[in-house]
Amino acid sequence: MVKKSILYIFIYTLLVGCNTQNPLTNDECETDCYLNIEAPSLQMDENGYYHIEWLEGYNQTFSTLDANTGSTFLIQKVYWGSDKGITYGGEPVSCVNPASYTDNGVAHTVMSVWEVMINDTITVYAGYYDNCDNELRDSIKVVVDNFN
Repeated sequence: MVKKSILYIFIYTLLVGCNTQNPLTNDECETDCYLNIEAPSLQMDENGYYHIEWLEGYNQTFSTLDANTGSTFLIQKVYWGSDKGITYGGEPVSCVNPASYTDNGVAHTVMSVWEVMINDTITVYAGYYDNCDNELRDSIKVVVDNFN
């Protein structure tokens, strides 16, 4: 009986990403997961907009973005999208990679901008489903600046 209880506790610990009620029972599922996108290598202005500086002489300028989920035990798949992009080879290309996975509650993706986006404001979206099947979403705005 004790071994069985320890096994259930171990499985429960592996399954729970954020604080929830026991998924092994029929209790209503509650969670304290969240989603917060940040751009740690970009500057944020007083309006909450991030700024990426276009690097003259390059085809693209890159930055990394983080999505904090609060889920430190469970690996989450985070979906990314943006409202801007380009067409390359007849196919639409987004400013961000479409998906990444969390490590210790943080997912990372790469954002790229092209010269045609200088002076544009790009909205980047992220979302994931927690272990209660709640969809959590967040977005940030990134301004493409050209100081050359």
